[in-house]
Amino acid sequence: MEDINNTSESEQMYLVTIARLGELIDECPIPIAKVAEILEVTPISANQMIRRLQQMGFINYTPYKGVEFTDEGWQTAKHILRTRRLWEVFLVEHLHYPPKETETLACRLEHAISAETTDRLAEFLGWPQVSPMGKPIPQSDAANFLPSGLPLSALAAGRWGRVNLILAGEVERAFLAQAGLTVGAQLKVLGCQQNGDCLIQCTENDPLHLSAELAEKILVEPQVKN
Repeated sequence: MEDINNTSESEQMYLVTIARLGELIDECPIPIAKVAEILEVTPISANQMIRRLQQMGFINYTPYKGVEFTDEGWQTAKHILRTRRLWEVFLVEHLHYPPKETETLACRLEHAISAETTDRLAEFLGWPQVSPMGKPIPQSDAANFLPSGLPLSALAAGRWGRVNLILAGEVERAFLAQAGLTVGAQLKVLGCQQNGDCLIQCTENDPLHLSAELAEKILVEPQVKN
C-alpha cells in the first residue's frame, strides 16, 4: 500500500466515500454522480478528482458507468476506513461519545496515522470487528502482526492458556474485563460441558462461567504450568 501521507485529505475522502458506497449499494462500477452527491460537490469537481485518482493508479474509470478500485486503491481506502472505524470505537468506549456523534470527529483523526499505528490502535481496543454503528472494520493484511491462537472452547479441562485476542463487542469485553479476562491474561479451564460452555479462572479471580458462543470469541495460546 502506498504511504497514506502521499495522498491529500481530499483524495482520501474520495477513496473512502467510494468504499462506503460499495457497502451500501449493489452496483459496480460506482456512478460518479453518487460520489458527488455524498460529498456535496458538483459533478464537474467529482470528475476532475476521479481522473486524478485514476492517474495515481487508485481507480479505474469507465465513461458513463463509473469507478472501480484497483488493488492499490482498495488497500489505501481500506486503511482509511479501518482507521476511521477504530477511532469511532475508541471515542465511544473510552471517551464515552454517543455513537452517532463519532463519525465527524473520527473523520478528522483518520488521515494522519500510519498502518502500523492503526494496528496498534486495534490491539489496544482488543481487535474489534465492528464499529459502534454496526459497520464492519476491515482487518489488517499484516498477517505476522495479527495474534493467533485456539478458541478457548478447544482447551480441555485442566489446561492453561494466555489470551491473545477477544473477538467480542464492547459489553462482552467489559464483562470479561471485570473477571480479569483481558488480552495477555493467564487463565485455567476448570471444566467443560458437552454444549461447549466453559468454567474458567483467571489468576487471583473468581471462577467464571462462559457460554459456548462467548468462549469461541476468545483466542488463547496454550500454556504449560508446573
